[in-house]
Amino acid sequence: MKIANLNPSYRAAIVLIIMAGVLIATAILTDRGDFTSAALVVAGLACLLTGIFFITLSGSDPLDLRYLSLLPVQGCINLAHTCADLGLQGNAHIIPGGRDGRTHPMQLVPVADYAGTPLLTDPFIIGPDMAGILTEPSCAPILRLLRELEHLAIPTDMTALHGLTREIGVDVLEVAERVRASHEEEIITVTMENYRLIDGCRAMLSESPKCCIASPCPVCSIFAAIYAEGSGKVIRVERCAPDVKKPNVTAVFSVLNE
Repeated sequence: MKIANLNPSYRAAIVLIIMAGVLIATAILTDRGDFTSAALVVAGLACLLTGIFFITLSGSDPLDLRYLSLLPVQGCINLAHTCADLGLQGNAHIIPGGRDGRTHPMQLVPVADYAGTPLLTDPFIIGPDMAGILTEPSCAPILRLLRELEHLAIPTDMTALHGLTREIGVDVLEVAERVRASHEEEIITVTMENYRLIDGCRAMLSESPKCCIASPCPVCSIFAAIYAEGSGKVIRVERCAPDVKKPNVTAVFSVLNE
């Protein structure tokens, strides 16, 4: 197993055991037989025991993130291809719950622009003013689980929504080391730094940049759903782009003026 694939606890244990060997070897090779040598031996034994403790009580990551990040990719790509084949050129829109008799958020991919027309049927919306596909977003199972297990309560204040986004990304889902969220007028920007599922984002981008816009992955769609539920307005996915060099992802949403 490569060192890079080990979790931080294992890497720390390896460093401690190596340090123990260095300290004890230094005491033996110098052969001074004084208090300094004894201190080196004691410090080496302490490092060795601490390293063994870390190895014993720490397990490796249960899943390889390179594979885990690819789990939702093909489904999102397939939906994006289906929308393209049907001539649906619009971006994904997250519709908040409480509209048109639905209690949960929905995802709409329209033919073109969407202006808030009532959506009375699904999955196919066909009418004189608007047409598209209406489905549950890919984040729907996660959102339901958060409400059942974590008793998720979505605030209405935009600043509080930014804080909730950071909490879900870093503390609950643990998909990024840091999440920064901000808004300027109708534009909402969410940046995930050291995103753990970056390989999935890059796989979708390599297929087509439109995949992330027409069929966002569960992580980006849950952020959009949170803003839709909190604001009570339709959220349109404008851009989801991974950084070329760093494992960072920036998602840009807009609040639809209806």
